[in-house]
Amino acid sequence: MRRSLLLWLSILLSFTLVAAACGDDGGSSAGGDDAGDDSGDDTGDDGSGDGTGDDGGDDGSGDGTGDDDIETGEGAFDGQQITSAGEGTGAADMDPVSGGDLRWALNRDGTGFDLTGAVAPGTLRILSAIADPLVRLDADGNWAPFLAESFVPNDDFTVWTVTMRDGVVFHDGSALDAETVVANLQAFKDSALVGFVVGQVEAYEVTGELTFEVRMTAPWATFPFVLTGQAGYVVPIDQIGVNDWFTSTGPFKLDSWTLGEGARLVRNDDYWQDGLPYLDSIEFTFAPEQDTRRLAFEQGQFDGYLSPGDADIVDFLEDDTIDVWIGTGSANEMAYILNVNVPPLDDVRVRRALAHATPRQDVIDLFRSGLSTPANSPIHPGSPWYVETDYPDYDLDEARRLIEEYEAEVGPVEFTMSSEQGAAFREVTDLVLDDWRSVGVDVEYVDIALGQSAITGITDNFEAIAWIQFSDSDPDGYYIWFHSSQVTTNWSNHAFPEIDEPLARGRATADLDERKAAYAEFQHALADLVPLVWLDHFNGLEAEVAWPYVHGVLESYLPDGRDALPMTGGSFHRWEQIWMEPQG
Repeated sequence: MRRSLLLWLSILLSFTLVAAACGDDGGSSAGGDDAGDDSGDDTGDDGSGDGTGDDGGDDGSGDGTGDDDIETGEGAFDGQQITSAGEGTGAADMDPVSGGDLRWALNRDGTGFDLTGAVAPGTLRILSAIADPLVRLDADGNWAPFLAESFVPNDDFTVWTVTMRDGVVFHDGSALDAETVVANLQAFKDSALVGFVVGQVEAYEVTGELTFEVRMTAPWATFPFVLTGQAGYVVPIDQIGVNDWFTSTGPFKLDSWTLGEGARLVRNDDYWQDGLPYLDSIEFTFAPEQDTRRLAFEQGQFDGYLSPGDADIVDFLEDDTIDVWIGTGSANEMAYILNVNVPPLDDVRVRRALAHATPRQDVIDLFRSGLSTPANSPIHPGSPWYVETDYPDYDLDEARRLIEEYEAEVGPVEFTMSSEQGAAFREVTDLVLDDWRSVGVDVEYVDIALGQSAITGITDNFEAIAWIQFSDSDPDGYYIWFHSSQVTTNWSNHAFPEIDEPLARGRATADLDERKAAYAEFQHALADLVPLVWLDHFNGLEAEVAWPYVHGVLESYLPDGRDALPMTGGSFHRWEQIWMEPQG
């Protein structure tokens, strides 16, 4: 059944899944280029990246740089402005100034705005300024109502009552009401491309002008988290499914958009949050080549840009005149997905041997400029959800012993490794495969075309595959990637109850201790069963840079005045709070 899925579903996995789980790509010190960016493809957003990452998800904290300004540990969901002098937030003694035209370079193109389809990362950047999600994250990474006023569950979390804010209007002047929101949510649910994200929703029902109910097929205590991104954006009913324009409720309105070039946004004077936004306009320019972005920035053509490479970050951390913004609330991970239904990868001894033979620190030292962090699960060591496990450490002797034991009982360890052809991705994997071969593994490299990792994963046309993904603000987000019921996105094709059961328990309760216990069990199961071999978290690589006259990147608030998590998805952030010192 899975192999018969429409191949165009891969478009979603190349783009839209990053709305909640992934980001874009970044540079690499390998060869000094940015393979994913220079290719103009969308690798790095779904696991098809160039091996260096830039900004993805929401699962952890700490950037792996060792800088004293970076907090790690429980509750450290925060963003940071990092400079070599450690100036901190930079504008603490200044009041925001209204006005100004911000020029920002993106590394990804936008391909259209249809929220029921494949929204590209470049478009998601634009949407974060012209749309409001129903839900945002507070400073501790907990969900909080944003465009919606409240979410109230019943006792067993099978029904949620949602109340919308009164008086909110779309950019075209039409009112935001429950009927419109439900029409958007239903269209998302009905989509063959994205509907599986809310597969546990049974039905939506309008109950009043500003209220509606969401009924579940099973308890879902963390449901609002799914509405922090694309699933939580809304447009007027007559705009649902429209791809070439976008009207919503956000702080900026779309003024123009040219495919392959960029987009201009202008201030929404009727924005529902009084006093915001500060800027008059934002000019987004698509600049896919990393070197081009940096040169244009240094020449003053941009006020800031997304996705600096690791070499850029290292350089700018030493430059007191340039700010580097690193989000510590999220990160993508690079890993190797193992198809556990295919011999010899169906044997846990082989999978553990591969993990033992993976030189994670060497990859970080040689290809990441030391900016990333070794991974042993999708959850970063700085996250409050993280626990220590017995994930196999780097031990070539133990890897060799396990391979020899398997070969004595079964036969040779032979399989293929599929990987896209981007230079950085390939060079990282070459290093890993050298160590795998050194312990007796016969692994053959299979090149796949740029942007084709998703379709390769969907169709199960792989034995092992290089992958970048898995960044979520809450571990419930891993349900769709790791629970065996998710036949399309359970990439390793496992049927391990040791993984399924804690994921289901964590979703069914709001008790923090119970959830932490469930997701600790989930991490232990991943470490014991090794359906994926992990490389590193991209904290420290996923960043933005800006001139110091740009302020407010990390000053983000909820409507009730509480601090919001300023950066999610690596360097995904809001734009209404950003302001500029007058120049000239």
